[in-house]
Amino acid sequence: MNAISSLDNTPAAAGRNLRFVFWTGAVLGLILALARGFALRDGLADAGLGDGLSLMVRGLGQDWLIVLVLTLVIAALVRAFENRVVASMCTFLFAVTAVLVMLAGLANLVALRMLGAPLTMEWLAYSDLGNTDVALDYMRRLVTVQVIAVGAVAIAALLGGAALMARRRQLATPLMMLSLMGFTVVVSFAQQGRPVNVAAARLENPIVAFANSLGGEGGLDGLGGEYAGYQMPFGPADPLPRPAEPAKPIRNAIVFAYESTPAKQVQGWGGTLPVTPHLAASLKHALAFDRAYAHVPASNYFLVSIFSAIAPELSPVSMLASWPDLDATYLPEVMGLNGLRTAFFNSSDNRFQNTEGLVQATGFDQIGDYRDWDCETGVYEFESVTDKYLNTSSDLCTIDEIVKWIEKRPDDPFFLAFRTGMTHYPYFPGEDPQDYVEDETYNDYLNALRVGDEAFGKLMAYLDESGLAEETLVVVLGDHGEAFGEHGTYVHAAGINEENVHIPMALINPQLFDGTRSDLIVGIADIGPTIADLLGFPIPSAWQGKSVFADNRKNGVLFFSPWNGFLVGYREGDEKFIYNGHSGEMALYDLASDPEEQNNLADADPAATSAARDKLGAVVSAHSKYIDWLLKQAGARKQQKADASLIEIVATGTSYKSAPEGWVMLDGENVGGFKLTSAPSNADRAVTRDEIDAALTTFRMPVNAGACPRRIEIFFLNDEWEGDGQTGDTDLYIRSVSFAGTTYYFNRFSSLEQGTGKVSGDYFHLWRKGGMRIDLDLDQSCLSAELIEK
Repeated sequence: MNAISSLDNTPAAAGRNLRFVFWTGAVLGLILALARGFALRDGLADAGLGDGLSLMVRGLGQDWLIVLVLTLVIAALVRAFENRVVASMCTFLFAVTAVLVMLAGLANLVALRMLGAPLTMEWLAYSDLGNTDVALDYMRRLVTVQVIAVGAVAIAALLGGAALMARRRQLATPLMMLSLMGFTVVVSFAQQGRPVNVAAARLENPIVAFANSLGGEGGLDGLGGEYAGYQMPFGPADPLPRPAEPAKPIRNAIVFAYESTPAKQVQGWGGTLPVTPHLAASLKHALAFDRAYAHVPASNYFLVSIFSAIAPELSPVSMLASWPDLDATYLPEVMGLNGLRTAFFNSSDNRFQNTEGLVQATGFDQIGDYRDWDCETGVYEFESVTDKYLNTSSDLCTIDEIVKWIEKRPDDPFFLAFRTGMTHYPYFPGEDPQDYVEDETYNDYLNALRVGDEAFGKLMAYLDESGLAEETLVVVLGDHGEAFGEHGTYVHAAGINEENVHIPMALINPQLFDGTRSDLIVGIADIGPTIADLLGFPIPSAWQGKSVFADNRKNGVLFFSPWNGFLVGYREGDEKFIYNGHSGEMALYDLASDPEEQNNLADADPAATSAARDKLGAVVSAHSKYIDWLLKQAGARKQQKADASLIEIVATGTSYKSAPEGWVMLDGENVGGFKLTSAPSNADRAVTRDEIDAALTTFRMPVNAGACPRRIEIFFLNDEWEGDGQTGDTDLYIRSVSFAGTTYYFNRFSSLEQGTGKVSGDYFHLWRKGGMRIDLDLDQSCLSAELIEK
């Protein structure tokens, strides 16, 4: 207490200055603690009391060290200067500095939400704010009235609270608080190096982070460390000229995605049937891309790519299923932070493949599907054993809802995304279908595409009539392709040939574009950065994709499909390479001379094939490291790995003389056999499907799986048949096979020999001795390891 008493005995003005400094430091520390707690709220919610306190201590280390250094230095200067004017000036400068430190801490909450990390020079360089005419407009949108009000209240609380407390002639309380802060700093730095359950970026003080970034080259290439090595090892692309600055600013953005639509089906990209005339007509005000690709031929992966601006993790499971707490930087959030209201519309059911959960995570203000509106045309319904929620309403009805949403607040800028639904299998042809081709299924698809294109035309007409066309950027594309037997596959997810992944894509705006085309190789991950670029918004540095107008683009793209083997490949220039991670099969194509991929050059040119395989290995390695980096920065935690010590088979059958028996193998190793004693006998009469269904039996068979299991084979051992016209027959029906957390149904089964089995309803039916195989989901680490083996 003697030290405190001696402080109190200083002249009145100097005493007030000193007390103000100490109280300002104490209140500043408290405000920064509240801000840090908010930044770490997700980690704190999942932690126990002890782990939560440890996490807060780690987070406050740098924050409170800065406060302590500033406070003690200024306090020493105030006591050192006998001149009260100088002491008062030091106190004033400290007050200004404290306000700036506090505002940096509060602003960091926005940066963490938008970028997943504090603001750095790299982020500023990548956003190119210094070279855009809309920088001030961007800042004006970001610094809203609410933000200004929060800042004003915080400043009043800091300075007003400190000034009020400084009237009291004692320093015990602020000194005790500052001592606690000092103890916390010591403990914090003692804990450095220990693992934490949040991203390291969330623990870093924004001032320290920005200071550490000074002197870097900026941009993605200037991030340094591991991240600099995660860029795809493709050659450079020729720069695409930027459009001239529009007379009227671009305020709105629309993403219009044609579901399951490859480039080859669309007029303007090689399509010969008149099913997309509205899209073709819009190209006069467009920049169209002839080499645009989906990274994965699946709808939920499309959503990850377009809203996260990344090529998804090489996995058979969508990233937000594997990483449910992934806090990435999402396009809708970026649009919202820049003052745009946001909405997602889907003609189909948002419960399909958890579209609802995925788009909610990306930060849309409003999310809607066919269940949210009435449609005079009606709802097309379909039930499937393996895929639920395939119902959809007419795409034309969804446009009506989009127009209603825009007109609720017609003067406010907006960002909306719409995915059509009728072209998803089983293809709903709509009203008054036309006869385009003889194949009924393909004809249904073409009619569904025609309706989706009518919806696109209806939306474009509304933009013209309402005067919104000039200030709205429309990005139109296919979410992925669709196969109709070109390489032995149908629908979309089974391959990565051109029909599966090559998509139409165009940027439409009458002020910016005049019908030009580009051969730049682009992926769906590039769309988010391109939208942000053309609207004049900073582009988050964590995004893997790049604006199509960026100078440092690569001339290649990665794509994969993990459901038919593990197919992964790339296109660079005119070269396309496909590798099957299960079988090791390779395909090499020259798309300039062979756009239909009919001439596999892998065997004819082993040197080029070997080089392509090495290239793919480097691409996969770089991408996997980037994904690992992203997940680490976002603090995501993967769901626990499923048990791979058991194979579970659900089967039934029919019995004649003996019950059906099966044998199971995993990667060529014997697992064991099973016998269906419950199978109904058809020796004297034909049995019904209900009786077969009632005999379903689950067999659980322990296994010793290796590091990278690839294939399960099930063999039918004892077919017996009474003959033509007789009921007696021993058959085996496989309903499902579960292994390592994944359940495989008939759509993943393949017969080992022709004439022994096929899909029958919900089963794979084996009627002759033979077998079926299941290509298991392959972990990306297994694929990477295999590709780098020589």
